[in-house]
Amino acid sequence: MTSVPSKNLLRRLILLGTPLSLAVLMLFHPSPYDDVAGALVPIAGFWTVLHAVQFVLFALMGWAVWLLVEGLGGIAATVSRVAAAVFVLFYDVGDAVAGIATGILAGRIAGAPDGERAGLVAAVEALFADPTKSLAFTVGIYAWVLALVAAGVALRRAGAPLAPILLLALPAFFVTFDHAFPFGSLTFASFFLVALWLELSWRRRTSLEAARAASGARRFANTGPA
Repeated sequence: MTSVPSKNLLRRLILLGTPLSLAVLMLFHPSPYDDVAGALVPIAGFWTVLHAVQFVLFALMGWAVWLLVEGLGGIAATVSRVAAAVFVLFYDVGDAVAGIATGILAGRIAGAPDGERAGLVAAVEALFADPTKSLAFTVGIYAWVLALVAAGVALRRAGAPLAPILLLALPAFFVTFDHAFPFGSLTFASFFLVALWLELSWRRRTSLEAARAASGARRFANTGPA
């Protein structure tokens, strides 16, 4: 059985460590939109590794949203959890195609025979512009927005302060542009700040109140009514 301190440590590693890691990582995310293949060939290894790490971190961001509404009931909390799962599924699919697949192909271009290079370049550009990949990203983005909006509603109904809930609009807004720098860093840095605010103020206060109530109930049960 997981101890309470260990559970709290894991919670904060996921809830706070994941968005903070992504905010830093996205500082180094290139934007190869003008000449996709030409831009990716020199950085193919870095591009592939970057997106492999992102693949894991985006999945953990879905978990972070679940932790944001942990212990909360109601329709809004349920919608947030489902939308977070949809975000992970579709956003990771889009990023795997646009990042990992293109990086692997771009890494083969430099050493490929002349007759194969044109085909590899065309494949990289086709994957990057693929409408199915774009659709997966779009579904993932809207699922992220829905997850944060529903989380805000659930948190407010549970008594969370209004200010950090309103700030959830920032990660919902920035992600609609891109996750490459600067918007990716802005998305996950703003999520980190909101989660930190809630975790160190409202969550801590409610945990202390619950602990005091439980302690009082145990004392009453042990001593009985006067």
